[in-house]
Amino acid sequence: MPKEGSVQEGGKEVHGWEGYLSFLKRSCYSLQAFGSCLSPSRKIAEREKISVERLNYELYPFQQKILEKMSGSTLVVGLPTGLGKTYLAGAYVHKLTCRNPSRVAFLTPSLPLGVQQTLFARKQLNLANAYFISGSIPPERRRELMVWNAGYVVTTPQTLYNDLLSGYEDEIERAKATEDPVKSLSEVFMSEGFKFPYDILIADECHGYIGETDGYSILISAKASGCKILALSATPQLHAPKRFSELRKVFEVVETISIDDPMIKGQMPEREIFLYQVPVDSTLLAVYRELYNVTKELQQKVSRLYGTAHARGYCREHGLCVCLIALRIMRTRIVEDGASSVSKYGIWSMRELRIARAGGKSVLQLYQECLRKQPNHKISAALRLLSVERFKKAIVFVESVEAAKEIGEILHKERGFEDVAVLVGKGDMSMEDQASALLQFREGASVLICTSIGEEGLDVPTADIEIWIDPPSNPKKWIQRFGRILRKSDGKAVARICALVTPMTHEKRKLTGVLRKVEKVYGFTQKVMDAELPRETAKSQSRLTWFR
Repeated sequence: MPKEGSVQEGGKEVHGWEGYLSFLKRSCYSLQAFGSCLSPSRKIAEREKISVERLNYELYPFQQKILEKMSGSTLVVGLPTGLGKTYLAGAYVHKLTCRNPSRVAFLTPSLPLGVQQTLFARKQLNLANAYFISGSIPPERRRELMVWNAGYVVTTPQTLYNDLLSGYEDEIERAKATEDPVKSLSEVFMSEGFKFPYDILIADECHGYIGETDGYSILISAKASGCKILALSATPQLHAPKRFSELRKVFEVVETISIDDPMIKGQMPEREIFLYQVPVDSTLLAVYRELYNVTKELQQKVSRLYGTAHARGYCREHGLCVCLIALRIMRTRIVEDGASSVSKYGIWSMRELRIARAGGKSVLQLYQECLRKQPNHKISAALRLLSVERFKKAIVFVESVEAAKEIGEILHKERGFEDVAVLVGKGDMSMEDQASALLQFREGASVLICTSIGEEGLDVPTADIEIWIDPPSNPKKWIQRFGRILRKSDGKAVARICALVTPMTHEKRKLTGVLRKVEKVYGFTQKVMDAELPRETAKSQSRLTWFR
């Protein structure tokens, strides 16, 4: 029998990251296996319509209030993730189709979220024939199955645009350049005899749609065909003046949500952030300081050679400028995600990091000494918290892919692949594997380790606690992370965040700075408290599966 943190492949045990990916492909969460029931398996010869006759949930009063204001094409902005945008969209579809069967297209920005929205439609809207259409189905197969005849499709903007609108690309681009792109495109479509093939369009996470994007092309094309549109975003800046004129070209109603509304506040749990100062070996702080000195010296050199603008770190044209960017990133990551997270960085080959400096040692030698003494102070602290906290679902956010893999591998050895899901970006994980990992967390695993890909679009309402290995870098990331645990469920009264910061570095200053911006931009407040890390626990106490 293979160990818990390994799988059998070709008669050999496979563990580590490759073992986990192999586990996902073979598990019941595999999108390849699961996808056959989410996508059409037969030809849909005739155009279908759907009718949502009942919902398997009830709206909160504030959601009902928002629903009643919707008419024509509506944009809802500022409703934080975790407060039920998907449930609101489902109620909107129910409202429009319960007496008037219609065709619905639901746009999502990613494959994992598309899987979630398809499952939501099937389970909560009672739509057995809701389908997910993505690029994982070859174009020829999509044409053969006539997938766009389905009455309810969840899809990515790129897939829908490529199949249904790319033939009008020139006309759409010309329309965008006019004062009234919807009217211009409507005239084109009328003369061509084309009509957008759906009656209702839902655009989730639509803050990326404004401008020259497939999503925006779909919005104006749907509007030009008389389609009813509901667009949703957690980002309140969408209604800023510079974007408002573009939004008004599509939406008659722009509903801006304030979380200061008493009805919304009443549905949000208390929000608490515990700041844990993580003890760190002095050698890491020495590396941190020396990296600053090397960076400053290189910055001065870049300024002399190329000018002060290049020294700010935005140029990727010159080798020295690229090195400057890499140094800054590495100095940040070494304390925010721990020493081992930067062990594979190519910038370590830089001459300035290999020559003797203060104390007769090079920065590289100091770093290697640090790895021997304390490989990763942040991961050690996160593991300690997971060993003592009581939860059914926990999310660990970390910026570095290497750190996510490292903590995932440790937990896989302790608890097995089944109980720990890991979600990282496309460079290290295919979109299919991402969707499978998300399904694994929703349906079985009690811990999710994820990078910034998990900050936007996930619907994980039952998470009890989050651990931030590093601080979010901006208000949007902050609010998206918090949104994962913001929904009240199972009597949860408090949304708890455990934020790990390294003493005598920039981290606490960065975290409190972003916190102030979050309160200013979103009006989102939280109680902040200092806390002490729990003591080390015995090995036998580190497993948490008994809390499930």
